[in-house]
Amino acid sequence: MSAWDALLDRVDEIVDTRAPVDAEVQSELTELLLGAMRDGTADRELDPGEAGLWLAALLRTHADVQDAGERRADDALSTLRVIITRWLHPGRLDQAPPTFGA
Repeated sequence: MSAWDALLDRVDEIVDTRAPVDAEVQSELTELLLGAMRDGTADRELDPGEAGLWLAALLRTHADVQDAGERRADDALSTLRVIITRWLHPGRLDQAPPTFGA
């Protein structure tokens, strides 16, 4: 399983179980994101800590939107995955090595 797949699997699990997205989960998401950055499946130009913070915030917001909306859970999860994929995937396949932690 790629680091990217592990990240999306964890997102699915959080959404499916409606798990609280606390500091521990945010740290876990950041570590998964770091792995995806290392293997080139997530954009290496992002700051992993900031991206992890925003990913956690997006998941918390998704739960609020899901509670308030009329959308089916599967449709909402599909939309969330598209947003995450378009935001975190590299814009170019020929990226330089990661700059974080240098």
